[in-house]
Amino acid sequence: MVIKCIALGNSNEAYIEERLTDGVNIIFSDDNNKGKTLVMQGMMYAMGNQPIFPKGFNYRANYFYCKVEIDKKEIEFLRRDSSFVVKKQERYYTFDSVTELKYFLVEEHIFDIPQIIKEDRMVVADLNLFYEIFFIGQDKRNPSNTINSGYNNKKDFVSMLCSMNGYPLVDVEETSAENKQKIQQLKADIIATKKLLKLIKKSPDVSGYVDKYGDSAQFSDFRIKVRKLHNDIAEYKKKRSLEFNRKAKLEALVQELNSLNREIEQGNVVCAECGSDKIIYKSKGLSFEVSNAYIRKQVMHSIAYQISQKDDIIREYSYQLQRLQDELKESLKEVPVELHRILLFSEMILSEIDYDNKLRKLREQLEELQANDKNISDSEKEAKQKCKKMKEDIVFRMNELYREVDPYGRTFFDDIFTKRDETFSGSEEQEYYYSRILAINDYFKHKYPLLIDSYRSGEVSTQKEDIMIKNFISRKKQVIITSTLKEEEYNAQKYDQYRGNANVIDYSNNESSKLLQPHYVGRLEAIVESFGVMFREEG
Repeated sequence: MVIKCIALGNSNEAYIEERLTDGVNIIFSDDNNKGKTLVMQGMMYAMGNQPIFPKGFNYRANYFYCKVEIDKKEIEFLRRDSSFVVKKQERYYTFDSVTELKYFLVEEHIFDIPQIIKEDRMVVADLNLFYEIFFIGQDKRNPSNTINSGYNNKKDFVSMLCSMNGYPLVDVEETSAENKQKIQQLKADIIATKKLLKLIKKSPDVSGYVDKYGDSAQFSDFRIKVRKLHNDIAEYKKKRSLEFNRKAKLEALVQELNSLNREIEQGNVVCAECGSDKIIYKSKGLSFEVSNAYIRKQVMHSIAYQISQKDDIIREYSYQLQRLQDELKESLKEVPVELHRILLFSEMILSEIDYDNKLRKLREQLEELQANDKNISDSEKEAKQKCKKMKEDIVFRMNELYREVDPYGRTFFDDIFTKRDETFSGSEEQEYYYSRILAINDYFKHKYPLLIDSYRSGEVSTQKEDIMIKNFISRKKQVIITSTLKEEEYNAQKYDQYRGNANVIDYSNNESSKLLQPHYVGRLEAIVESFGVMFREEG
């Protein structure tokens, strides 16, 4: 993958960067606030990354464009707020969310986004998590966690690397001696609590069943399992209903556009107030002039793709519903009739059994501690070993790269991320990110460029920087790094020595804190309208 062109702006001001090559690109300036970060973040934002723009920049009011080349085929991204249009082989695809875009990129094999285990199920990794494999932004850096931490964390990042390596991450680390001691204590507490368990027998019917099964883990497990199945079934029904509604709206839109097509063929449709014959279809932040036959055809194709996507999702939800319903039926077959009846009385029983809440909490704690002691299949053991070996190889390479840059440095990496309370001083944080992004690249030999905004932060010395740049050049792939030079470095034309091996782009002439300029607007307008999107919306 090679970044070919980046553009951003609105109908008043814009900026376009198309001087990038497929080798090393050094974007620099003699001062901060010259637009380097805006261009880097705009490039990633166009492709679905989480916004991390400089304070005061109203990104929601701007268009963002990025053209990339993958396997000698160009793919173009256009984004405004949460709306996207992707142009692939002269086909347009519109999306109303980052999630829709993500699944398109996977289904069309544009990006190899791996699946990770999240909340006990396999999901496609979020784009901002995936992009951190090869993109390091200037802000929100945190060596002990992911840059866009929140829903995603360092465990998810490592899980993603394991999936890229051919195995999903299996969280089966050995229980420590302290945990084993806690397990024994909890088991003793459960036995004691069971002995203290007393029933208030309001109903002879309930009492009989509780006497027989109330002290049994069988009933507790059965009740928890059935309740979870019911909740899961309800959740999938809700999701499927939402997708049905969205599909119905899209199908209604197709009918409207087909109707519009017939009306245009039979006669002109014009606005009664202004007489304009332009007809606009709005999709959140983007507008398309569907009175243009070619654009209308492209919009129709994109909507047809979305409908097909909804059909796939509905089928998947229906399959999951059927599976859960079958599992519920089988569960009810496997237990005694008495347990069915206890289930009906479960809420009453819970309110009437002393120590029941305590017993439940003790069991939950025990299950959590025993999770790592459960039997692990041979394939899971193999996955664990392979993931462990992968981490060791990446960390070993990180230390090698770090030693090349800083032979006398006191830092030693023992994991892909640092410990929470571990801090870096001076240039060490940048050396960490440099080592990590290169080590991951060297291990996977992935097809994506290496992108680091403000790669010299922390006062990386000239000698260290020279080693870094030579290492970037030796990778024979696209690299885009940004740098702010001191006055004496800029006057000495620091980066001229790399010309011929690197593409050096000077942003110093850009107006401070004013990257966007009116003279780029015409070219941005042509880019936006090439997607069939109206650039200047008529009020």
